[in-house]
Amino acid sequence: MKSRVLGSLVLMSCLLLHGCAMFMPSYSKPDVSLANVEMLKSNLWEQSFRLQLRVDNPNSKSLPIRGMQYKVYLNDMRLATGVSNNVFDVPAYGSETFELEVRSNLWRHLADLVKLVEKQQSVSYRIEGHISTGLFLAPNINLKEEGTLDPSQLSF
Repeated sequence: MKSRVLGSLVLMSCLLLHGCAMFMPSYSKPDVSLANVEMLKSNLWEQSFRLQLRVDNPNSKSLPIRGMQYKVYLNDMRLATGVSNNVFDVPAYGSETFELEVRSNLWRHLADLVKLVEKQQSVSYRIEGHISTGLFLAPNINLKEEGTLDPSQLSF
């Protein structure tokens, strides 16, 4: 009697877990890359930048973006930390770009970055954070992307 009850509970638990998994969308992690950095204005205490980010969707269905939390590093110096409430959809197997206006206090490091650009040395970047899809029961998509930027392509 106890084994039948226990067996029935295990079977029902497995069916419930399988049923929940059917309703939970699964997405492969999108590729997020830094396409451009543009300095908007600068003074001693604060700098304003426009970052252009590209999101590539490797999935067979549209990927809704309903916000993100991020940290952006240039040559291991934290350029920006923040959140964005940008709302857009990345089409299946497609790409979308969006812009973030960020403020930073890099006055101690700004001269080093400008020298790198003037000397045409590559600038490494790292983006960390998570993307919210806003889908029911869908977890946030964690992201950590690294790469280099060609200084001739940067707008300072």
